[in-house]
Amino acid sequence: MRLVVLIVLVNLMTGCSWLVHDRTNDYLKSEIQGNISVPKDVARVTLTPRLAIPDVKVVALPEEFIVPRPASMLIEAKEEDTVSLASLSSKDLEAELVKDGNGTPILRLNVAFARAWSEIGSALKVSEVSVTDLNRSVGTYYIEVIDTEVVSEVGFWAGLFGSEPEVVQKPLQLKVNRARSGVYVAVHIDQDNLAEDEDAKALLSRLQGTLLESNKVQN
Repeated sequence: MRLVVLIVLVNLMTGCSWLVHDRTNDYLKSEIQGNISVPKDVARVTLTPRLAIPDVKVVALPEEFIVPRPASMLIEAKEEDTVSLASLSSKDLEAELVKDGNGTPILRLNVAFARAWSEIGSALKVSEVSVTDLNRSVGTYYIEVIDTEVVSEVGFWAGLFGSEPEVVQKPLQLKVNRARSGVYVAVHIDQDNLAEDEDAKALLSRLQGTLLESNKVQN
């Protein structure tokens, strides 16, 4: 008996749509009617639509819409900047080892950033400095140099066969920073810390010699 009642209830629930009219899409069949006309002997009322639907000109759209390509953005370079970049690009390379206001050794180059970045990359290769990674957008070469202060010990048996101590590599960062008159290069341990002055001076002096020698050969 309970089974029969359940079956009847399920049928009523699934088929009850005929009892309640679904008016969800009735608006699609609606038509615009004229304004309500009030007899003059009843009241003097002027009725105007509060939300009038304007007449819209129907324009046929193409089957495939092509997104218009935006116009190229033109950036007007200042004349003084253009002259400055041109002069930096045509200059003979000069590499000067100096100290900044804090006494930190830096290598100053008198050329534009693009040329300095390329020249330093070549100098690192010629100087046989290991480059593990680089990021031009932040002006950083990630390098490794020999740590002369740390030497790994050779085991007893390895020493008997003439093995030499293994070289320990020290990771450093070479920062190439833009300046108004060219670029300057500094040596860092990491993003926020400078390398020891002796390590920085040794590496920058090495790169300076390579850069100046390369410039002589080109000229």
